[in-house]
Amino acid sequence: MLKIKFFCSFFIALCAVSVFAQQNRTLNWSLGLQNVKTGELVSFSAPVQCRTGEQYRLIINPGAECFVYVIYQSSRGNDVGVIFYGNLINGAAWHSPSLELIDPQGTESLFIIVSQTEQRNLTQRISAFNNNSSASRRRALMNEVFRVRSNASRYREAPEKPVLMGGVARGSPEDGEGVEFSGLGTYVKTISLEH
Repeated sequence: MLKIKFFCSFFIALCAVSVFAQQNRTLNWSLGLQNVKTGELVSFSAPVQCRTGEQYRLIINPGAECFVYVIYQSSRGNDVGVIFYGNLINGAAWHSPSLELIDPQGTESLFIIVSQTEQRNLTQRISAFNNNSSASRRRALMNEVFRVRSNASRYREAPEKPVLMGGVARGSPEDGEGVEFSGLGTYVKTISLEH
């Protein structure tokens, strides 16, 4: 009888520790796309309809410590840039620099990757690309972005949902609606800007 009680107590404690560990590893963050001129947060559930010369800013507000990568790709795919990569801490909102849409017209893409752990291959590709932005390194970087996106889409995560992002949009006294993500693992969000 004592062995059964001990086993049951041990099993319950093990389950509690496992649930607590799972809760601590939960990845949650919110994302907004702000029009710099108006200060409004723009919906990006479909491609964002823009005009050449408009400026936008990304706002990422982590609800837990995470690694973030923001990669830009031009409409023709021949221009790639790393806007940000690094670690963000809980509650420290990150604002991108102003991103201005310039000719040629087309669909430009922003790839936002948020992960509980560092994506080492992606970090290595970014470092290599930053040292030498040759066509082969540009392709290697984008191939790694697409690989991470493909792997992330295999997992069933909680869907994104609207969230008010008041107070995190610099220069904008109004609340706006962003998107909140919550779950485990890695997220890749692609924002398309058509102009």
